[in-house]
Amino acid sequence: MTNVFVFATVLLVSFVVAIPTDEETPLSCPDNEKYYKCSLEVCYKKCEHLKKPTPCPSISSDCFLPSCECKNDYLRNSDGVCVPYLEC
Repeated sequence: MTNVFVFATVLLVSFVVAIPTDEETPLSCPDNEKYYKCSLEVCYKKCEHLKKPTPCPSISSDCFLPSCECKNDYLRNSDGVCVPYLEC
């Protein structure tokens, strides 16, 4: 009976240790970008959207894959780098 208890305890601890937390960031995001476990953005926010907005919904009802997105007040330039929107 003791062996069963020890086995169950070890099994439970191994599951708890294996559960990822929200603080973990499996993606290494470049400068000026932030990791999102559950991205709601459908399209990247780009510099070109300042002059010519695209017909892209801003928020989806479902989560997309985890991703790195530009931080607030940053947009992607033509090279795909997040820059302050004033530098677009």
